Amino acid sequence: MEYSDFLKRQSAAFIEIYQKKFAKTIIAAVLWTVFCFFIIEILSTYSNYDPVSKTHPVSILSFFFLRFSTNEIYSVVDNGKSVFLFFVSVFSLSLVNKVTVKSVLYLLLILVVCFLLDFSFCRLKGQAHHTVSNPHFDMWASEIIFLARLYIPLVLFAVVIQVIVSVEHIKVKQIVFLLIAVFFFNEVAYEVMALLRPAVFELIMSPVKSKATFYFVESALGSLLVASFFLGFHCAMTVPFSLASEQEKE
Repeated sequence: MEYSDFLKRQSAAFIEIYQKKFAKTIIAAVLWTVFCFFIIEILSTYSNYDPVSKTHPVSILSFFFLRFSTNEIYSVVDNGKSVFLFFVSVFSLSLVNKVTVKSVLYLLLILVVCFLLDFSFCRLKGQAHHTVSNPHFDMWASEIIFLARLYIPLVLFAVVIQVIVSVEHIKVKQIVFLLIAVFFFNEVAYEVMALLRPAVFELIMSPVKSKATFYFVESALGSLLVASFFLGFHCAMTVPFSLASEQEKE
């Protein structure tokens, strides 16, 4: 399959899946999001934060935007996105009736792997900062590590979903297609969230004065927004494999 053909069909798949399944799945997605936010809040409560850092969470949505591990202090809540991907993966398997105890255990194992990788990448970034004398190379290494922390969990969960759903071998080109799809939707989700927070959420919450109330209200509004992303991530993490398989059969 040519890349241009893949992009057309993947883009069409995003539109079609929202048209066909959004209304049918949004309630389930909201419930999964509530579970996800609950776990992220627990991780936040038991995370370490740099006392001199100027970055502070204003709601649970902050953990989708920012990373809080700084100055050699690791915040386990940085794994909030991986927790979200775990629930997206369970949601994806539920759409094809593949949720079993075994499949959930596989996903939990990948979640643990993602936690360990994130911690390792964070430590690697700190070591590189102290050992690399070239500031430009240090900045490059930091950006590569940031991208690895962001996209490796997406790839790992997508591959596990494919292994559970299909016994077909995974090819390199499928991984390339997968990276394109998850990059596209992840950036779209980020930009939509970045647009709605100041343009809509801030207006709705303008009467709110208390920081605690603000935290709760934006988290509640954010849960609806994050729930709307479930289908998109499901599509990005699964369709690249099915498109490649269809091409081989044609």
